[in-house]
Amino acid sequence: MLDAADLITEVKQQENQTQNSKYPCPYTLAVLKVLESLNKNNDFEEVIMWSEKINPDYLNTKASDFNGRKYSSNKEKFYSQITKALLKLDDIDACYELSKKALQLDELTDDVWFKWRLSKCANELGEYDEAIGYLKEIITKKPDWYIKAEIANSYYFKGDFKNSLSYAIDAALTPSPSESKVNVYSLISDLIKDEYPDESMKHKYLEYSIRLNKEWSIEDRLTEEIEETGLDTANTEYWKIKKDLKNFWNSLKYKDQELKTGIISNILLNGKVGFIDGDDGNSYFFRKFDFRGNNSEFKEYTSVSFYIENRLDKSKGEIKPNAVNINTI
Repeated sequence: MLDAADLITEVKQQENQTQNSKYPCPYTLAVLKVLESLNKNNDFEEVIMWSEKINPDYLNTKASDFNGRKYSSNKEKFYSQITKALLKLDDIDACYELSKKALQLDELTDDVWFKWRLSKCANELGEYDEAIGYLKEIITKKPDWYIKAEIANSYYFKGDFKNSLSYAIDAALTPSPSESKVNVYSLISDLIKDEYPDESMKHKYLEYSIRLNKEWSIEDRLTEEIEETGLDTANTEYWKIKKDLKNFWNSLKYKDQELKTGIISNILLNGKVGFIDGDDGNSYFFRKFDFRGNNSEFKEYTSVSFYIENRLDKSKGEIKPNAVNINTI
């Protein structure tokens, strides 16, 4: 690919497509393809070198439309590849400035990753409130565990340990492989060590067991702490430790919230979602995976207790209250 792209950039010139981009520019397409390939291969310095072949002022900024779906303009693609490489190279200032430029594009099809990189840069620059602001905008579109974990880290750096713990617990409870979250478990352990010393040690044990199972490096300090408590240093069954901690996470998550009651009034979409008529007169949407009772009890008119959690309604792009942690009564 590089040889072909080298040849194209030698015999062709970049066309100015800001006014008329009816026909694609071979030079631009070749360089953008190279940038994408280099990023996938982690050749980030090469990405920056190749980016110098492009004059961004010549790139079109109009998103294309095909079958009702929007596709990124060449300028958005260019900014996306460069900011990704700059962040990987820890060129924080340059990544920050270019990501800011990207957000100013008139037809930006996806702002999530630019805001993600801005949040990472803002954290590095000590601008924690700015980082949290970007992350909270992202989470309305992408409520994934690692976004919550990053918010927890930002609050921790800021010194707001209460909010840090809240988001760290959310990250721990959000479905995803446990091995991805060793840093989250470590953060929770640090945040609760004074108030819940036993549970803090369990989080360290969870991290230790995951690392042992995956044959990852383990700090001597962590090994020594596990040995001093008399815990089994050969235990690789981390999922059992996590199962025990789940109840603790839920107790922290909902400790300041009123437990609600009601009945399951409607079950839809082949039993995947439904509604609960609360005794408070409100109707609450829920998903099957938040039901903690037996399958035989998952039916209409079952009396339940539950808590409320605001979640993203992807179909409407709105945050709405959902019934969660649902138990039969």
